[in-house]
Amino acid sequence: MAQTVEISLRIPSLRIRREGKDSPETIANSDVRFSKRLELDAIPKAGEVLKMAVSSGETFECDVVRSEWHHEKNMFVVACRYSKRSIS
Repeated sequence: MAQTVEISLRIPSLRIRREGKDSPETIANSDVRFSKRLELDAIPKAGEVLKMAVSSGETFECDVVRSEWHHEKNMFVVACRYSKRSIS
């Protein structure tokens, strides 16, 4: 039976080299979460890998950190993090 869950995705900080500057600038994303609701056959457990898609059709993997029931939303919220060390 399919269950609707909300994916709460944490992404890594970005290091960007700006024109005219010698050292790269860090953009901290520690307070930013991207959310998406999905229909899944089972609630994912910590350590599982989910394949996500962006609007352009490209896919990426994210690691499940935990799954918790959220009373106000009346659904499971699955906390995930981007699988790779950096975004390219």
